[in-house]
Amino acid sequence: MSNTDLVGFLCSASVALREAQRLHLRNFGTLVPHIFMTDVLARVGHCLAPGFSAAQPADRDEAAHILAILERGMQEGERETRNVIALSFVNDSEMEKFFAELRPLLGPKLLGQLKGR
Repeated sequence: MSNTDLVGFLCSASVALREAQRLHLRNFGTLVPHIFMTDVLARVGHCLAPGFSAAQPADRDEAAHILAILERGMQEGERETRNVIALSFVNDSEMEKFFAELRPLLGPKLLGQLKGR
C-alpha cells in the first residue's frame, strides 16, 4: 500500500477526510502525507470527543474504520507509508487530549509504534 492508496482508503471511509484531501490538494498542489496525516488525527479526535460521540455513534464507527485502515497500512504499507502512520499519526496522538480514548482502540501494529508504550 502506497501513501496514495492509504489516502484513498481513508477518504472512502470518511466524508470529512475527502473534504480535507480536497483542501489539502488545493493548498499544496500535491499530497504531502505527513501533513495530511494531521487532518486524519484531527478527524479521529473529533470522532472521539467526549460528549459529542455519545450523541453520534456513527462517529465512533467512522473512527474505528479509519483506525482499521491505519492498522492495515502498518501491515501492508510500503516503508514510507508505515513511517507516515507511525510518526504523524501514532506518535503525534500521544500528545492529544483524546489519547486516553484512542489508545484502547489501536490495533497491535499501531500500539507497537507508541513511544510511551
